[in-house]
Amino acid sequence: MRVINEVVNNNREVIGYSMHCPGCDHMHIVWTNRPDAPQWKWNGSFEKPTFSPSLLLTAPDHGDPKRRRCHSFIREGRWEFLSDCTHNMAGKTVNMVEEPE
Repeated sequence: MRVINEVVNNNREVIGYSMHCPGCDHMHIVWTNRPDAPQWKWNGSFEKPTFSPSLLLTAPDHGDPKRRRCHSFIREGRWEFLSDCTHNMAGKTVNMVEEPE
């Protein structure tokens, strides 16, 4: 089961990887070629991905409080949500799932 997907630009070059976050109930993207983004390391697996360092997404003014802060590790196909998340998955570890249709 593929739990991440490639994000490509108009030239069909891979520019990141998308995944569905169950805490935010929203897509997150790990960008691979943006100069302002961390340079993530990826284990190359679409089924059990590991990215490092941690993934931190912040939107302090977002209208949905659960989407204001999401901080996690992605290891061997599992989300490890840190306690500083603003959603109900804070402190939990869960398996990644396929992106919803």
